[in-house]
Amino acid sequence: MPLIGNMPGADLDVTFPSGETRTVNMIVLLAETLMAEQMAKFGFCQSQNMRTIKELREKYELDYFFDALVKTWEDCAAVMRHFYNVCNDHIEANRG
Repeated sequence: MPLIGNMPGADLDVTFPSGETRTVNMIVLLAETLMAEQMAKFGFCQSQNMRTIKELREKYELDYFFDALVKTWEDCAAVMRHFYNVCNDHIEANRG
């Protein structure tokens, strides 16, 4: 089991709508979700590793969770928060 920041199980294998299975790190996902929410609320984020909407759309296949292309930070933040909650709910439901 991978360890990141002394958090066992921070990695989650996710099968995306494209059929590709990738490992999603929950800490990174949370940080990117918070970045998107800051961009939506304030119009800027002081993160050194800031992602673009396009990068987040491609990385997490965000358009699947939305009725159209994710184009604005408001849409991106909402979809990122939804995806984070889906992943978190899955982890909570499968705790042993």
